[in-house]
Amino acid sequence: MDNMYAVFPLNIVVLPEESVALHLFEPRYRQLFKDFKEGGEFTIVYKDKYGLADFGTLVYIDKIVNEFPDETVDVIVKGSSIIKVENFIENYPNKLYSAIEGTIVELPIQSTHAVIQYFNNYLKHSGKRVIKEHSESIFYIANRLGLSTENKNKLISLTSIEEMNNFLLNELKFLVKIREQEALLQQKFHLN
Repeated sequence: MDNMYAVFPLNIVVLPEESVALHLFEPRYRQLFKDFKEGGEFTIVYKDKYGLADFGTLVYIDKIVNEFPDETVDVIVKGSSIIKVENFIENYPNKLYSAIEGTIVELPIQSTHAVIQYFNNYLKHSGKRVIKEHSESIFYIANRLGLSTENKNKLISLTSIEEMNNFLLNELKFLVKIREQEALLQQKFHLN
């Protein structure tokens, strides 16, 4: 069933479980902030020169960092769910900001054993901090990888957990290979 959600079209993709800092200065987004600062979710949908993406992410205001006298604000939003965009509406009823009609994508988010193994290998090879009890969620792992905007958009556009796991596994294999090549080059450099 489609529901209507306020939308903030941006040239970024926010993944579920990801936190992103935003500076809201346009009147329509200052109004959106006022409407959602006490709770509720709105949608961030990737927008580029080709238009609005087919999928976005429901987000909520996790933290208000600064509220300035000119009513601009700095906030941290956090992603919660993927949403399939069915229709774009120029104006949310009686508001300055736009809306979408969409359906929340209900998928399990558990990573496969192979993805988790490659992720741990990637952390080890890249010198990134290993958090003992890290989440095994697809989105936790994707957030730690620092995917490009295009790859984040591809990830949330996939329609099954198997496709998401395969996508992440391929990304991890690529990143691990790069780290291994960097280590070999570093070794050769030290030998000279």
